[in-house]
Amino acid sequence: MSKPPTVVITKQRTIHTYAELWFASECVLDVGLSNPDGAMWQFLSCTVLTAFSFEAYLNHAGAVTFECWEELERLPPWAKLELLSEELDVKFPEGTGARPLQTIARLLNFRNTMAHGRTSELQSKLNRTTENYHQAYGEDLLADWERLVRSSDFAVRAREDVRAVITRLHEARRDEKEHLFTFGMASCGATLVEKP
Repeated sequence: MSKPPTVVITKQRTIHTYAELWFASECVLDVGLSNPDGAMWQFLSCTVLTAFSFEAYLNHAGAVTFECWEELERLPPWAKLELLSEELDVKFPEGTGARPLQTIARLLNFRNTMAHGRTSELQSKLNRTTENYHQAYGEDLLADWERLVRSSDFAVRAREDVRAVITRLHEARRDEKEHLFTFGMASCGATLVEKP
């Protein structure tokens, strides 16, 4: 009985991680929006994933813009944004005091708080009259990051402003670029190995 011919299968796949994270962020947000009661965790997850998507895009664009990106990749996300903006001549004339950069700064601060989470102690002293002091018991004592994710507002705003910044950077790129937010590509092939 003769041995069957050999076939060599080759596979290749490009993954645009920023797009995967962007889609995950949207999925989690949609769940929170469809069921807002107790959705704080979805809004938190959406916001973290949005921050990760933003940083992943900076790494993606940086790698195709700078030959030395491996040395630059350890920079903080804000420094990467400034570097890419300067190289690609992308201007944000409204500065950090307005959207979208104002939101990006808050998002990156939120990301750092979550990535380097620590136990914290919160305290509050409230002055109330004897007629309304009992209302103070119902007021939640919240960390800054908790205030950001109590509703969908910041998660939605972060996605809008990250999209705006990424779009401007993407349009300014000078390389042969993919469509924005595409997942990537895969290819597969088979080669029949001839017997000698």
